[in-house]
Amino acid sequence: MEKRIGLLFDCIRSPYDIANVMQIGAALGNCDLYASGNCIDLNNRKITSKVASWRIQKIPRFEHFATFKEAVQALHEREKYLVGTVPHAGKSLYDLNLSTGNFVFVFGNETSGLIEVKQRCLDEVISVPTTGDVAFLTLPVVVPIIAFENYRQLVTQNGYHQR
Repeated sequence: MEKRIGLLFDCIRSPYDIANVMQIGAALGNCDLYASGNCIDLNNRKITSKVASWRIQKIPRFEHFATFKEAVQALHEREKYLVGTVPHAGKSLYDLNLSTGNFVFVFGNETSGLIEVKQRCLDEVISVPTTGDVAFLTLPVVVPIIAFENYRQLVTQNGYHQR
């Protein structure tokens, strides 16, 4: 069975953030993309025109859940391990063994991030380490770091290679 990278975005509103995520998904080819809550229409013209301008042959699609709770429940039923991303968690991305392919990384919205009540619904919370001079990393910065580290571990530890 193919190892997959899972990314869940809660209440994401920025069309350019969504477009960047679609580009990452297309680049890796083995991403499952999810959205929950009051997200921007994923067929918004700003998103589709930006992605089209990059000449992406196969545009990744999002599975949308009406609520965060529905997304968490459905993904847990699929035996996914949900990992929230916050700026200052006690555990780092680099502490995880991502070779199982059962992870879904969860990202909060652009303004408030992943709020504490939602963090408690997840299996674990991690951060991407920074020097401390930066309060947080934006979605277009943190998503590629996490997705490509997940991919790197899948390739290195499982001999899996997409291309």
